[in-house]
Amino acid sequence: MSYVIDHGDKIVEKRPLSVDTWGPEERDAAVRVIQSGQYTMGAKTDEFERMYARYVGTKYCVAVNSGSSANLLMVAAWTLRYGAGTVVVPAVGWSTSYSPFQQYGWKLRFVDIDRDTLNYDTAQLNAAAEGADLVLAINLLGSCNDFDRFPLLPILEDNCESMGASYHGRAAGSFGAMASHSTYFSHHICTMEGGMVTTNDKHFYHMLLSLRSHGWTRHLPADNVFHVKPEKFSFILPGYNVRPTEIQCAVGIEQLKKLNGFVKQRRENADRFPWRKQREIGESSWFGFCVYDDDVDAVIDRFDSRPVVTGNFLRQQAIEHYDYEVFGKMTNADYIHDHAVMIGNSHEPIEWA
Repeated sequence: MSYVIDHGDKIVEKRPLSVDTWGPEERDAAVRVIQSGQYTMGAKTDEFERMYARYVGTKYCVAVNSGSSANLLMVAAWTLRYGAGTVVVPAVGWSTSYSPFQQYGWKLRFVDIDRDTLNYDTAQLNAAAEGADLVLAINLLGSCNDFDRFPLLPILEDNCESMGASYHGRAAGSFGAMASHSTYFSHHICTMEGGMVTTNDKHFYHMLLSLRSHGWTRHLPADNVFHVKPEKFSFILPGYNVRPTEIQCAVGIEQLKKLNGFVKQRRENADRFPWRKQREIGESSWFGFCVYDDDVDAVIDRFDSRPVVTGNFLRQQAIEHYDYEVFGKMTNADYIHDHAVMIGNSHEPIEWA
């Protein structure tokens, strides 16, 4: 799939950053929900959550309306249970990977990335861990972090860009106390908007269920960790309304059936990629490709491109609102910010030549 731009002096055919993954199955699933009249969370939401937890290999999954909301609920649950402190974060990530920590009163300690993998420089990470309370692991552009080299600190995992990746045979999104996932249009599967939080912790699971729905008890199981009776108008936490629609989850069920095939094609595209790209850790699901240095000129005329995530987030204006500190130099984050772009991958075969 491509589109044509007329520059007057020349006609340019470009491939977009992402393309539609839907077929008739997804559209039929949406229509069935509309015909049922059950638009809010119901049986399809429950089924999708069970399917995705099984896919990642965790006990629980809570579907929400976006990956950003998934990050928000993760940080909210952790903070309400254990309190705020200092969190180690990589200098390259998405804005809403960081912003929940700002909103919940954390100090962020920024650490440089590895230039070749785009994930943590683990030597810097371990050096920065002293005195910290938590590590945010952001799995960038389809590849896991090198979790064997992490310090002995609790982890929250942002897996919004790396669905389908694995590390030593274990699925991305199963390493943190909680992990966020995204089903936005450009991601590995698409439910229009959408996201999930996965966890093996029953206490966090019940907190997430309440936080997702206004902080009330309505959607809790009878044997919940709070020992309260689920009622329609009883509230136990300062929550939000970040619930998914039943349509999103019905579509998600159909997309999950195709996910392994989508990831297989993304890996085949990566195997044939002719320019320098980031090095995978474990087995990447290749969300997109970081293109470096002189190769940038070779791709920007033929492919839609964008910065690598936010680039060095410390150079974004939003940083003025954060309580933060910088550990060491951001040499590699600055290099990626100034000398690299990202182009998208796809579930479709891509002709690179």
